Amino acid sequence: MANKKKTSTQKNSSGSGKSAGKSNEAAPKPTSAEAKPVAKPTASSAADKPRAARSSRRQKQQRTNIAIGAGIAAVIIAAIAVQVIRESGKPGQRFASQGNLHIASLQTPHVPYNSNPPTSGPHMPGIAGWGVYDAVQPDEFLVHNMEDGGVILWYQLGTPEENDANIDLLSAVSRNYSRIIIAPRENLPSKYVLTAWTRMQQFDDIDREGMLRFIEAYEGLDHHPRY
Repeated sequence: MANKKKTSTQKNSSGSGKSAGKSNEAAPKPTSAEAKPVAKPTASSAADKPRAARSSRRQKQQRTNIAIGAGIAAVIIAAIAVQVIRESGKPGQRFASQGNLHIASLQTPHVPYNSNPPTSGPHMPGIAGWGVYDAVQPDEFLVHNMEDGGVILWYQLGTPEENDANIDLLSAVSRNYSRIIIAPRENLPSKYVLTAWTRMQQFDDIDREGMLRFIEAYEGLDHHPRY
């Protein structure tokens, strides 16, 4: 009886040993399903990226537009400055153009001329003949002569003797030019006045150098509109 009991005890010990052996096994590793989850981008963060890119492109385009606008403005200002300098260097006073309108007859009403003598504005379809006159000529013809590149040398209307003397003086100045008219006028602002399209210069006496400078600057310039 004692031997059986011992055997039973040994079996139990052996069983206990197996349990102890199992308890020393390594702990199981987590499966892939049990791994630490990786944070995924949210819908809002994904939308922020293209929005930021669009904003960056928009700002870049705005800077480009500003640079282009500044460049264009600089070119325009420079062109205006050059034109002002160029105009300021030309002889005579400048008057605003009143256009190139043709009128049907000398009796056709039209806007008043903005200078005396006129320097632009409504005029007859034809021109006065180039040359010398001892009688007052219609403004509406002489304006067309100026549009065609003519220079008018006006002298104060006086006696026939005075007119002849002025004609001789002005002819001596302008004899080398073809598009010239010498004509008298009443109520001139000065004794002599030279006009071209939108230009006028007054002279109290014969100034050959000054008159030639004016003629050289404007004689032969065509002022018909370009369509």
